[in-house]
Amino acid sequence: MAQISYTESHKYAGKGAEYEQYFQTRWQRFLWSREQEILLKILEKYFVDRDVHLLDFACGTGRITALLENRVKTSTGVDVSGSMLAIAREKLKRTQIIEADITAQNVLKPGKFNLITAFRFFLNAESELRTATLRALVEVLDEDGYFVFNNHRNWGSPWTKLAYAYHRRKNPERMFNVMSIREMEELVQGAGLEIVELYPVGFFHPPRFPVSVRLNHAIDNVAGRFTFLHRFSESPIAVCRRRKNHSSNGSTSGN
Repeated sequence: MAQISYTESHKYAGKGAEYEQYFQTRWQRFLWSREQEILLKILEKYFVDRDVHLLDFACGTGRITALLENRVKTSTGVDVSGSMLAIAREKLKRTQIIEADITAQNVLKPGKFNLITAFRFFLNAESELRTATLRALVEVLDEDGYFVFNNHRNWGSPWTKLAYAYHRRKNPERMFNVMSIREMEELVQGAGLEIVELYPVGFFHPPRFPVSVRLNHAIDNVAGRFTFLHRFSESPIAVCRRRKNHSSNGSTSGN
């Protein structure tokens, strides 16, 4: 059976409501609480005394955008899913919302953004879509801007490996995407970026064993202090910037 493209998979009418419901699970509530903490830390660390011009790519129902829109100078959200954007429009008050496929439509130029976020996209996107999307995003990223994305199924996590093994046994015909931290690095390097900081998220996710949000926070706080443990987190967040030996069009500068 032919696999539907990731872009097309989000366009059906009920996707927005399903997505909102998905984030009511205990694990997703924990991940979201950690993501909020980290995004605010990133603002404080990298954007002191700077106006922030935000682009939230694959903004979906407006989760990330809603957190940031009142903390930035300008806010733009883009997604291909009309049903998800319908929910985002109810949440967002000062964000420009665009329904478009940026790999096919030149809707963002000549805008320039110094903070671009992309959560829960690159893991599931096909290889060609990952590359095309990141190329389009880098084109509208300021020279001194930052690109922030996450990998919500890091292959280094033992819990991801367990989930993968279970999935392969029960549903071998269905896709179960994983991405390693090395693959995250290679992805952005191919677009002329580099990861300057990695925030580990989600160290303890045993299957079929409910863990409180408070306990997960405590485990993350302790494990996150040790850099060598970061590769075991399930949903790391990467902060990226342009590599200094690359020009704005992504080509390597030489003598």
